[in-house]
Amino acid sequence: MKSFRIPIFILLVTFLLSLYGGSSIRHYAQAWQAQLSLAESAVKRSDWGQAQDILADLNDQWQEKQNRLHMLAEHQELDEVETLLRRCSAFAALEDDAELPADMAELSARLAILGENQGLSLRNIL
Repeated sequence: MKSFRIPIFILLVTFLLSLYGGSSIRHYAQAWQAQLSLAESAVKRSDWGQAQDILADLNDQWQEKQNRLHMLAEHQELDEVETLLRRCSAFAALEDDAELPADMAELSARLAILGENQGLSLRNIL
């Protein structure tokens, strides 16, 4: 029985670290969605400066977490989020209210999917 203690301990630690990693990504994704919602509100008010500042801050936070995200999440999902974030920033700089709302909605959905895919759920296990 003693010979199983170390492998079981290693498995338990690995499991707990994976739960922590998934929950932290979900937390980040929710915070980023909240920021994106603030940017959407600024766009609706035609406050382009504030929208640009919020998106720049969101991009900075996104870049800070890249090392961790790339260890835990699928690279394709991360690339799609980054592409949309850059598009939103570009459209905000151009003050393009025709394309920006659709891209912001898609970015919000991608962030939701990113957070959802990292969670412990029956759907993710199966």
